[in-house]
Amino acid sequence: MNRIKTNNNLLLSWFPYLVFFIASFIYFGFFVDYILFYQEKSSLFIFSSDFLFENLHQPGGFLIWLGKFLSTFFYYPLAGALIVSAILTLIVTTVSNIIRLLTGKNSIIVPFMIGAALFYLQTDYRFLIYNNLGLLLQLALFYVTIRYLTSLKRWIPVIIIPLWYFATGGFTWVFSILLTFYFVFDKEKKGWTKIVALWCLNLLIFYFSKEFLFFQTGETLLTFPFTELNTGSQSAFFLSVAGILSLLPVIARIKFSIPGKFRISDFVEGIITTTMVGIILISIGVQRFDKKTSQYFHVEKLFYQNKFDEVIAFNTTNPSTNSLTIFLNNIALCETDKLNDMLFSFPQSPDGKTLFLKWEMVGEILKRGGYFYYTIGMMNEAHRWAFENMVMKGHSPEGLKMLIRTELINGNYKVASKYITLLKKTAFYKKEAKAFEKLLFDDVAINADRELGEKRHNRLETDFFSITDDPYINIERILATDSLNRKAFEYKLAFMLLKKDYQGIANEIPKFTSLGFTILPVHIEEAAVALSVFNKGRLPYPGNIPINRNTQLRWEQYLTVFQQYGTDPKAAEPALRRQFGNTFWYYAFYR
Repeated sequence: MNRIKTNNNLLLSWFPYLVFFIASFIYFGFFVDYILFYQEKSSLFIFSSDFLFENLHQPGGFLIWLGKFLSTFFYYPLAGALIVSAILTLIVTTVSNIIRLLTGKNSIIVPFMIGAALFYLQTDYRFLIYNNLGLLLQLALFYVTIRYLTSLKRWIPVIIIPLWYFATGGFTWVFSILLTFYFVFDKEKKGWTKIVALWCLNLLIFYFSKEFLFFQTGETLLTFPFTELNTGSQSAFFLSVAGILSLLPVIARIKFSIPGKFRISDFVEGIITTTMVGIILISIGVQRFDKKTSQYFHVEKLFYQNKFDEVIAFNTTNPSTNSLTIFLNNIALCETDKLNDMLFSFPQSPDGKTLFLKWEMVGEILKRGGYFYYTIGMMNEAHRWAFENMVMKGHSPEGLKMLIRTELINGNYKVASKYITLLKKTAFYKKEAKAFEKLLFDDVAINADRELGEKRHNRLETDFFSITDDPYINIERILATDSLNRKAFEYKLAFMLLKKDYQGIANEIPKFTSLGFTILPVHIEEAAVALSVFNKGRLPYPGNIPINRNTQLRWEQYLTVFQQYGTDPKAAEPALRRQFGNTFWYYAFYR
């Protein structure tokens, strides 16, 4: 009977941790898998000794390397959710065990407060996994120290502090502070000796690292790999949590006395704790879920898979005002020859920011802006964006694939081979690497490839210095040297539509025939019909392509609705938006 009771108590004591793990797993695996997608696409773990040594160039590099290793399994959302949830739960259980060793009593409130705070931080897609991993390693080493190392053996963590600093960088200060406060309360009365030795070693490590070993700034050596960017701009909150963890020996000495009449049984306490854990995580999850971000990364995922029709369909069903979403959607429209048929079915920026992105070294622009140039045939420029992003932030799956594609298209097979070799040394991109490898030194195979063959056929043959601050100038230069570049031409007309350049559009309409068009795009016809108002009813010369009669009828309907409201633009706007909100006419009138 006592054994059964003991087993039940053990199960009950572990139940809150199980609920924490399951709730976290479900949330990250099924509701915010976009977090895992972003982090997996932001870095690329390469199974090679060279890659390991590249990451060991400064203290904390090993932690980055380990974080990249774990992030590579985020390729599968459920595997990523398992890893994230396991790390969070291990932190909670380790904190609980540390407090139990320090006080001799079980603790629930502090561990789960820490767990909830770290769960909150992790719900930001920019909060990289190595942050929680760094904290877990400090707590684990501290637990091992107080649990298994006694007497003289407690000099071991002091002695290995230089190696630990090299492995985990700035996170080592959490362990050093934990160890310091533990030695302060050490009953052996030899703690002060260890404290002095510990901080003398820390100072020596810092001095030699700065002056002789790594030649980094003092701030970098103190904090790396902690950064504002990789905590999702949540650095103050994260540092607060790390500070609380550093003070666990102090917190453990704070005693709370509960009057006897308020004491409850272990069973009731377990039920209440489990319920509160569930409620807190659900509340955080609901509050932190970002629908716009989720939709964007779903679009990006489809985009990387070249599922352009699905990108358009999803954005049609789930309208977005995110400029990056619209930017990728416009590329998808261009790749499916729908750019000037459906441009105004989606929100557009009049200054062209949804058509092309300006060069930016910080943030997410550099990783994505090159796809515009890839679409219009500027392979060297697409390569430059991908290469600069690699230099700034290291390898990423899609960045490396872009480098391979552009080198294959340009016929630089030896360089492409080096990139393919790297891709082959990854966990989940070997199949794509082998497909690329089959195209090496084979012009016929590349020309026959559905994607690369088309890009090679449309690539810009004449090279020039691109103007990244004004991409439209690049389009003009392309068409000056290659007047038959259809995708560049479509982008040019799309920009003219955004700028409401009626006369410029009229001048370009005759060129559609030479580019292989048999019918004019819908928005070009709409602009032409609208232009006839200024030309006393005369349509611009359409070349050999007649303007669809249906477009003329829709224009007459537009005017009829407008006139029904006494030609009052403000009064007519709701009705016109409902019936003609996806037309150039509505855009021209109201934007």
